[in-house]
Amino acid sequence: MNKFFITLLGLILFSTTSFSAEDSNVTMNESQSIKIAVVDFQRVLTESGIGKDYIKNAKKSIEKKQALLSKLEDQVRTMRDKFNEQKLVLDEKVRDQKAEELTYKVKELQRKSEDFQAEVKIADSKFQRDILSVLMKEVKTVAQQLGFDLVLSKSAPGLMYVDTSLDITSKILDRMNR
Repeated sequence: MNKFFITLLGLILFSTTSFSAEDSNVTMNESQSIKIAVVDFQRVLTESGIGKDYIKNAKKSIEKKQALLSKLEDQVRTMRDKFNEQKLVLDEKVRDQKAEELTYKVKELQRKSEDFQAEVKIADSKFQRDILSVLMKEVKTVAQQLGFDLVLSKSAPGLMYVDTSLDITSKILDRMNR
């Protein structure tokens, strides 16, 4: 994936300089250069105030849920042990009823565990979406202030900001539609 973005970046740079030689509207001479920056998204997640708050709150929530799951696991274990001790002396009807109750509790534990894992994933992706939205605005502002033309993500391949003057789409369309 990284090779793809490096190749894409190379093509963008090559295309920009190629068009500058052919078209006077696109000016990229030898004295000009494209400034590229990198942002470490993982570091932003772990070191930003919003990221630290999320991690702290998520940790508390996860610990609460894990305590509930642990309590339910203990109940299931106790039921299973009690059932295993008594199953040989229980009446068949009572034994079937107890086995059914145990099966229900095991399934309930599995459902709650799966629900918990899904909740964690949903909360995590919502947080990442929210922080990415904030991050993209900040990246654009800082890139414009510092004069960067491209900003790439360090930890996950992707373009986070591109100066609109580097967009050559209309030039490509013009050439393709000749």
